[in-house]
Amino acid sequence: MRLARRVLPLAALGVWTVMAMAQSDEPSRSQNFQNCLDGYPNCNAKRLDSSEQQAVEQALHSLNFENCYTGFSDCNRSELTRPEIAIVERAAQTRDLKNCLEGFDDDCNKNLLSGPERDTVMLAEHINNLKRCLDTIDACDESSLSPSEKHAVGLARQDTNLQNCLDGMGDCNRAQLNTSEHGEVMRAARIQNLQNCISGVGGCDERTKGNQKTATSTLPPKRD
Repeated sequence: MRLARRVLPLAALGVWTVMAMAQSDEPSRSQNFQNCLDGYPNCNAKRLDSSEQQAVEQALHSLNFENCYTGFSDCNRSELTRPEIAIVERAAQTRDLKNCLEGFDDDCNKNLLSGPERDTVMLAEHINNLKRCLDTIDACDESSLSPSEKHAVGLARQDTNLQNCLDGMGDCNRAQLNTSEHGEVMRAARIQNLQNCISGVGGCDERTKGNQKTATSTLPPKRD
């Protein structure tokens, strides 16, 4: 009998604890209202009064409008008013024009562009292609360049090749160097080899070391 009297209070205490935890997990009225305003799934609409329901409907409508305005996928255009649809379409056109100008082809729909906008986008595409050619990037279409632009691109590639040869890095085609450029590249290579021999870092060709000292003796002394 004593054992039974001890077990019953413990069992009742366990049930009370579970009920208390369930009640503590349920948000307060104000928190539930805020959850509904934010569109959270743990919103209990049954706990809202009429004024709160109206506020939630307005908040959700405003949230849906913002999603449509910014181009988010969770946009329900059927819930928009006619003025809101006009604003959303204008924002979409502006966003599309910007994507086309910046070269984001996946997010560019040229069918949405007006005639002048298409001309502007074509000019931007030409300029971007010219920049890629001047930067000696492989994704460059020289066929669309004018003769003067092709000449400028040729000079840019010549400069890039010379810089690579002087640095001893990247793609260096010495066959494309003129006489003076070839002489500068040879002198830079001799100086670099001498520095390697002195510091012990990198490859050192001892056979040309003496000639390198003679060549570098004509250089002005370093200032402290």
